[in-house]
Amino acid sequence: MQGLLRKVADLDSDAERGIRLIEFFDQLVVHGADLEAIVRATAVLAEGTAGAIVGRHGTACAVDADGELQEPCGPSEDAIVAEVRLEGGDIGRVWVERPGAKRDWDDLIVDRMALTVAASQSRSRHTTTPSPLGLSNPAIVQVLLDEDATEVDRSKAVRLLGFSPGQLVDVIALNARTDMHQAMTKIRAEMAHATGRHVAGTALSSTLGALIVASGPLEDGILGNGVLACIGDPIPVEESSKAWRSARQGVRFASLAVRQNVVRVSDLGCLVLLSELPPGIVVGNRDVVAMSELASLRDGGTDIQLLRTLCVSGSERETAKALHMHHSSIAYRLSRVSKVLRFNVRLPESRDRLGLALLLWGLHASSVGAARSGASERNVTA
Repeated sequence: MQGLLRKVADLDSDAERGIRLIEFFDQLVVHGADLEAIVRATAVLAEGTAGAIVGRHGTACAVDADGELQEPCGPSEDAIVAEVRLEGGDIGRVWVERPGAKRDWDDLIVDRMALTVAASQSRSRHTTTPSPLGLSNPAIVQVLLDEDATEVDRSKAVRLLGFSPGQLVDVIALNARTDMHQAMTKIRAEMAHATGRHVAGTALSSTLGALIVASGPLEDGILGNGVLACIGDPIPVEESSKAWRSARQGVRFASLAVRQNVVRVSDLGCLVLLSELPPGIVVGNRDVVAMSELASLRDGGTDIQLLRTLCVSGSERETAKALHMHHSSIAYRLSRVSKVLRFNVRLPESRDRLGLALLLWGLHASSVGAARSGASERNVTA
């Protein structure tokens, strides 16, 4: 090391300038400069016009000494030209030209420019097919899902997450039955493995998570049994916030489903509107309040499951089969439940009312519960 330091110390000013030029282009590589940035930096450094033509489609760029883009027309006869080589073959060429005689270091500048362009092209080749597992930075995901984010910020978020501009994605809202922060890493990895498509996402809270998946078929059981989910309609990635809003509302329906833990916005249709009702309207509804009272009883959870199964199956006999109970037991429990709800749930014409009461109570259970607790406290105080 000491010998190397002595050699560096003995370098004359010309050699030091050469090292500075090499460092200049190395910094362009480190900071991931694209073709235009490399050509512009070279033009300003060389105080002349710099240009490049690379790739099978002949992507061209030319910039003058003032950093202004020029119409790319190829190098003149007086230009200093270097070939851009990558993986053993020529992929293009770069050049510098200016009026007057050739200057010292022009050859080094053009050679380093060619190497820097080759490094940029190599990086582009390896990032055109991104890893299936995208970033999970909460701040970046939140920018993309934020309806108030600027177009510029969303475009940056799209690139950082590894998606292409305009790419169709499926936005998925998740609700974990365990801690979402612990579950998300496994969920993202399994989704990427199962689909082979690009997946980005993160936990947004201890219970809420978001996945953004390159659009394509998604099987109903793809997320397993440990999470509730709602899959939004395919949408350009820049518009993910629109799909996120409906998916976040829709995931509340997943907890109400009898036979699946994943729902789709397209299957919910107008039912999503029920989640947008003001809580003040819902908590005062007689049927919703009665459903809350039923749920609070000792066997309330079983009764709620019984009613949901009845709505899905359509008959008491099919409900008995689904729940592995005797038909007479089902009839007895439904008669008892009807007294609590104050309408006969066994009548076919009551099924729509029952289904709607179950949905509204399930979607707004926390608000109904809070209202009942508040009323009880006021009664005690009185």
